[in-house]
Amino acid sequence: MTKSVPYLSVIGWVRNDGYTDGYVERIRHAIRFLAGQLDSHGIPSEIVVVEWNPPADRPLVADLLSDLINAGCVSIRFIIVDRRYHEHLLGSQLKGMHVLNAANAGLRRARGRFLVPKALDTYFTDELIAHIARQQLRDEEVYRCDRYDVRFETEDWLKWDRPELFKRMSANIVEHHVRIQQSPYWGVRDLHTNACGDFTLMAARHWHEIRGFQDDPTVLCLDADSIALHAAAAHGVREVCWPGDCRIYKVVHENTFAHRVSQDWSGWQKRLERFVIGNLSTGFAVKLRIWFDYPRRRIRGIDGVVGPSIERNFVVKAQRYAMNDTSLVTNTEDWGLVREPLVERTVARASWDTPQKA
Repeated sequence: MTKSVPYLSVIGWVRNDGYTDGYVERIRHAIRFLAGQLDSHGIPSEIVVVEWNPPADRPLVADLLSDLINAGCVSIRFIIVDRRYHEHLLGSQLKGMHVLNAANAGLRRARGRFLVPKALDTYFTDELIAHIARQQLRDEEVYRCDRYDVRFETEDWLKWDRPELFKRMSANIVEHHVRIQQSPYWGVRDLHTNACGDFTLMAARHWHEIRGFQDDPTVLCLDADSIALHAAAAHGVREVCWPGDCRIYKVVHENTFAHRVSQDWSGWQKRLERFVIGNLSTGFAVKLRIWFDYPRRRIRGIDGVVGPSIERNFVVKAQRYAMNDTSLVTNTEDWGLVREPLVERTVARASWDTPQKA
């Protein structure tokens, strides 16, 4: 524990399981890069890395990155979550990471006034960091910006300096996750949910108010980022979208989430959908999707676990939040494993981060 409260906590998650080629080096590069940005902009901050369900036959990422020294504005600390918190989940043998639970463990233990979950292999532009550095964030606002996917053919990008990396990223965009208007048939707020899991910056008290991301007993972790954004809006938090130069860049790979989700239609569902839309209404088709939970969804590589339809999992909740129904709570009071004695390790301590004496 410390006496001081940093302005910002960035919460990420890792697992040394060979998720992508060169995974550890990518994470090392991204954390150092982010720490350098935060430090150069003078933001009192911490990077909280949740190491979820570490494989027994591989070294901890916390050990491999123990050389991340920063004596300036940025503390870096790891929270290690043992396998026993993962193995009860549906699909745990197929996927070793549970992004929601990992993020929640970090959110619950983060010390910052403002919190932002972040996939650790993404990059914030300097313009985005500069927005935060002004220290003019408002407690009643949630901040969003767009993600841009980029592709490089080699790993040479890990050697480029900051200006060169951003120059090359802007020239190699393969997808821009623009704001998508919510379906008028859903009856929900029109919020910028597209790729919102990569940047939803909000006051810590509101993350606690909505109890982080929803509880998911499976490893699929579908729609939770969007649900959290709608929950915050129901609690009176206003969405603010930052200018176009405030970007999140992601170097895509074969396991990028959006590329792996598919819908699972049966023949009767397709026939019913065509009939209802052609002869009745699209609105009624949405209701049928909610009632009968179709089309359900799968994630490539976790085919043995079938997830709910977006209508059943997201739309139903977002409809209630659109009516400011804050009685809908998607997690328990002890969310984030708050009562569990998780191992914490600080690998870099900022100048503001002075331990309390016993």
